[in-house]
Amino acid sequence: MAKRPVRYDANLPRNLTYRKRDRLYSWRNPVTGQEISLGRIDRKDAVAQAIEANNYIDQNYLPSSLLDRIKDVPTFTVAAWLKRYEVILERRELKPNTMKVRRNQIATIKEEFGKIPLASVTTKDIASFLEAYILCDKKSMASGLRSVLMDIFREAIVEGHVDRNPTEPTRTPTPKVKRERLLLEQFTVIRQAALTHSEWAPNACDLALVTGQRREDISDIKDGRLFVTQEKTGHKLALPLDLRLDVAGLVLQDVIDRCRVNNPSDFMLYSPVRRGGRKPGPLTPDGLTQAFAEIRDSTGLKFGPNPPPFHEIRSLASRLYEKERGEEFAQRLLGHKNLTMTKKYLDARGAEYVMV
Repeated sequence: MAKRPVRYDANLPRNLTYRKRDRLYSWRNPVTGQEISLGRIDRKDAVAQAIEANNYIDQNYLPSSLLDRIKDVPTFTVAAWLKRYEVILERRELKPNTMKVRRNQIATIKEEFGKIPLASVTTKDIASFLEAYILCDKKSMASGLRSVLMDIFREAIVEGHVDRNPTEPTRTPTPKVKRERLLLEQFTVIRQAALTHSEWAPNACDLALVTGQRREDISDIKDGRLFVTQEKTGHKLALPLDLRLDVAGLVLQDVIDRCRVNNPSDFMLYSPVRRGGRKPGPLTPDGLTQAFAEIRDSTGLKFGPNPPPFHEIRSLASRLYEKERGEEFAQRLLGHKNLTMTKKYLDARGAEYVMV
């Protein structure tokens, strides 16, 4: 048997319905079609609320004519501005890797906001966009995207497309660094295991520790007096060959001499045998990272879910040099322009005991 139709009270205002079975009133939004329950309130109150809502809709709703809807009205969208913004980025002459990251971030932003008029993007839009990444435990990505959005709208203000930056009021996500720090005792065990891996592996560990440089810089250090141009920042360093790290028993000249043994190339780190049939040659940054991870995992040392990679030797070097030569020396060695970045490297993240 078909369900008996619900009877409606014709004496009620437009869009207001009383459902006898549930004994409650509901009001339907004529614009969106959404039905809103008013609950079990008395008839007089329901009628008053419905009349008030109907009057509001009548005064504020402006229906679009068919002509208005089919007109092709040009709008300066976020996607259009991002094309111009990429030109601005190109002029900054950023490093290739940095530019690659920026393009990926711009593509993500374009996918989310591309069709929206630039001037119509609100703080709420951006806050909701960033919140989606924070809820997925991707605070680092959210922080990076917020930084790019700040710059995108800052440049838009400069060129007169918008009057305010909707990103500015949003909260800055604070990423929690999960990667574990490397301790000297752990480094010593890994370095010892590297002796059975290859001739260059222990040299790579020693060179990273005594110089405190990145893997990209280490794999491209030339012979002679040790002049280092840091690939990431372009910062130039001239390290003395008598540079000594006493706690590790390392002297830069001695490490360089060991790197030159059986090495016919101009690079400090050279492998005479390459896996997978590749020709002998200098070590790549990814090759250093992969080899270090293999050696670390073979030692039986216990780490958490985010064990220290090869790059953590740089932080270890900064902490050891700070104890021996002070904070200012550590900053110069790392090539940081400001002390704030150096302090991040000097932070042991609770891995070391505080001596009292």
